[in-house]
Amino acid sequence: MLNLARNPRPPTPRNDLEVPEYSSGHVLALDEIESATLRQVVEHWSSLRGERKFPSRADLNPKHFRNLLRHVTLLRVIGGGADYEFRILGDVQVQAYGENFSGMRLSEVGVKHPKFAEGLKIFYDGVRMGCYAFGYRGWIGRDMPDTKYSFHELVLCPLGPTDDTVDHILVAGIYVMRGAKAE
Repeated sequence: MLNLARNPRPPTPRNDLEVPEYSSGHVLALDEIESATLRQVVEHWSSLRGERKFPSRADLNPKHFRNLLRHVTLLRVIGGGADYEFRILGDVQVQAYGENFSGMRLSEVGVKHPKFAEGLKIFYDGVRMGCYAFGYRGWIGRDMPDTKYSFHELVLCPLGPTDDTVDHILVAGIYVMRGAKAE
């Protein structure tokens, strides 16, 4: 079970010399999301679900995200969670990851980036199996030198035909790139 306890936010590193030795982060309840952009994504997702636990993929129209779409990733669940396919990948995500994974499966990404794919699968499995949305805030340390960003905040939201079946996952994120000053 994911820990949804409130955690104070440590300061974001202001430069590469302040980057922590090891990566760290924590799961957030939706009301703990700080990014205004991510709160807008959550509000839109919530408005689509109505009385349900979460909306279906058919309820989601990427055009309704307008300027938020650049922060969005849409994944299709394959084989009950055996794999995930990147259907939509916004340009903010592409910049943060350094590659465009659109049309690829997570298992394909894992061939080149095994630790990265393993970490993503844990999050995606959590959304799929838990059938609920949550946030995550984390800092990338020197233990992951190939990562292009030092800080990120994410929201992960299930989509599916029933309240106990997740067939797509909506992810939105904001990132502070390495060497950039935090706002």
